[in-house]
Amino acid sequence: MKTSGIVFCLFILAAAIFFLSKEITKESKEVTTPPEVRQIGLYHYYSGSLSGGISEMINEINTSQKNFRVQAQALDHEAFKSMIYTTLDKGDPPELFTYWAGSRVQSLVERDKLAPIDDLWAQEKFDTRFSPSVIEAACTYNGKKYLVPIDQFVVLFFYNKSIFTAAGLEPPDTWQAFLNLCRTLKDQGTTPIALGSKERWPAQFWLDYLLLRTKGMKYRTRLMKGQAKYTDKEVQNVYKIWGGLLQKGYFNKNANDLDWAQATQLVCRGQAAMTLMGSWAIQTFKNQEACPGIGEGFDFFAFPQIDKQVEKVALGPIDGIVLSKNSANHEYAKQTMAYFAKTEPQQRLSIGSGALAPSLDVPHSFYSPLQKRIIAEIQTASAWAFNYDLATPPEIAELGMNSFQELIEFPGEYMKILKNVEREAKIIFKKQSISSQKE
Repeated sequence: MKTSGIVFCLFILAAAIFFLSKEITKESKEVTTPPEVRQIGLYHYYSGSLSGGISEMINEINTSQKNFRVQAQALDHEAFKSMIYTTLDKGDPPELFTYWAGSRVQSLVERDKLAPIDDLWAQEKFDTRFSPSVIEAACTYNGKKYLVPIDQFVVLFFYNKSIFTAAGLEPPDTWQAFLNLCRTLKDQGTTPIALGSKERWPAQFWLDYLLLRTKGMKYRTRLMKGQAKYTDKEVQNVYKIWGGLLQKGYFNKNANDLDWAQATQLVCRGQAAMTLMGSWAIQTFKNQEACPGIGEGFDFFAFPQIDKQVEKVALGPIDGIVLSKNSANHEYAKQTMAYFAKTEPQQRLSIGSGALAPSLDVPHSFYSPLQKRIIAEIQTASAWAFNYDLATPPEIAELGMNSFQELIEFPGEYMKILKNVEREAKIIFKKQSISSQKE
């Protein structure tokens, strides 16, 4: 009995040692096993001729570290505007997405869909890497930082130098000179202005600049916020001027059937003299397939002065990257945002998209002679404005952009068009005011 008892005890002891060694081995393996690679989602609208080299940069991020991988998805530019709301509402959004600074970011902040990045901002010392004007206009909402700017475009007139030279014309610097130029081109059988408003937004720059050049930044800001009316004489005058240009045949007849790239191609192929478009159009002009033979045969000029008493304002969008609040892996997502703020990625996006880099770390010598002249032109302006659909609430922007297409089709009906916009805008602004009061 004693012997069997001793054997039994030895058996129990051996079993205990065996299972204990298994647990130790298990724990050891758990400690030495590499952590799971996290997946960071990034939705963006950089594709085609405006891809900006973003795919190469994503690859660079993914090969430079081991803890996470960025899964980027390029989406259609127009579909992105509505799709992102649906995506954020589903509850499982991507960590990051590109977005247009201004009212669209503000709208998502108000809906509590974005996470602030003040900690990243302080850590990376972004206050020293971006200008105060860009930080205030594009990055700061309700007193917190939400957006890392990655590119900046400006809207200008781009024109075919050969057409201007053949007609003996110079870029105009006053409104009267601009009207004279349009009349001369039309009389010579050349369409003065190309416009592709199929997607509506390319037409907005006409409202923007006509209003900014006649009434200035303060009034335009009031209109964007619902503190002025679309039936005001100031807005009536803008639609009347624009409608008059349309009635005189200064625009191509099929504007609502073309997109912005097709309109730009009319200019580079000599079928129209100029187009009012963002500096991303530079990429189209330099594309030999889209614009064969034009080479350096294009140039730009700023929207002419109309009223000498009105301050000069530059216009255009700033794109950035934002962080969705209801997503995972914020730590790694912020590392990705920090990458896009670095000098080299900002430069590569500039080369790939035709944009200017918001980063102050990008030296002036980096830019092409054309870009340097664009920068000099911007510096002559006293203020910067976001284009219409980035300056007013998205619901209002939809009304306005619809009205642009209507004006193009029926330029003589501008008063009726404006009354319809004001009626609907008043209802939307009232609802928004009631909603904000409840909060």
